[in-house]
This record gives sequence, C-alpha cells and structure tokens, in this order.
Amino acid sequence: MNASTRGGHPAPTNESTPAPDAVLMHPDLAANWSLWSGVVSQAALTRLRHLEERFPELTTAVLSTADGLHIASVGTLGETGERLAAMNGSLFAVARAEAEIISRGTEPSLSAVVSVSIGQSQLSLLSFILAPYGQLLLSVSAKGVQVGTVIVQARSAAYELITALGLAGAPG
Repeated sequence: MNASTRGGHPAPTNESTPAPDAVLMHPDLAANWSLWSGVVSQAALTRLRHLEERFPELTTAVLSTADGLHIASVGTLGETGERLAAMNGSLFAVARAEAEIISRGTEPSLSAVVSVSIGQSQLSLLSFILAPYGQLLLSVSAKGVQVGTVIVQARSAAYELITALGLAGAPG
C-alpha cells in the first residue's frame, strides 16, 4: 500500500495552497476584464487628470498592465495610448532583464525605474504591484524639466493610483 494513501484517499498534508502571485492579475478580474476595465479605467483617468493639472510640463501619462494592456492615458489620442502601453510593456521587460543581469539576481528587478531623455523631453517608466490588478506600469513624459522632476511626479501619481484603485472595489 502506498504510504501517501490511506483507505484509497490521499493522506492529509501540511502543504497549504500557494498564495496567488501578486505580480499577476487576480483570475476573477482577468476573466471579467471587459467588465472591470471600465471601472478601473475611470478611477485611473481621474488620477491621471490630477497629474496633468498639477504638472503643466506633462506631455503624456499612460497606465497599463505589465504585459502592455492599456488602462488609461492623458495627452494621447485613443490608439496612441494603446500603442504606448504596449511599448511600455516591452521596454519594462527589457529593463527588468537587464537589471537582473546587472545585479546578478541579488536585487528585485520588479521595481526598476526606466528613464529616457531625448533633447528637452524626459520619460520615466515605473512599476508597482497592486492587488488584485497585479503589476502595473506608469509612464510619464514631460518637456522642459529635469528627469528627476518627472520621476518625482510619476511616483506621486503612482501613490495616488494605488490609493484610488485599491479602493475601487475589485474582487479580493
């Protein structure tokens, strides 16, 4: 008789079901994304508009999932926001892979901040994890300011998004 069975039933184990990966979107949310995306998008758009009002140098701000699914954006035309979200997902994946190589795997690369400077234009792309949405990306671009200013504004907006979306009533 197999030691792991007793009377044809599996023996009880002390192993608990693994906790869901916080980087991934909650399965119930993902399965009903067409329903939830409207709620999440409106809550996020309100916060991105706050950023636009207090940061006049802003040219674009895009919130997306880490795999490039557009959630909300300001300063873009509809399709451009979706394209930028997809490119942000790719840019972050490359940056994360490079960060893992540079740190030799000793530092978590999920929190890498990517900054791009081209002439007077600056871009900051940062990541944050927010259950149940998983890993989200926020890119903020501006003109005529230092990249540090863009990073500070992006972090402030990310904090507002975490506060707002954490209270949006998604499944727990």
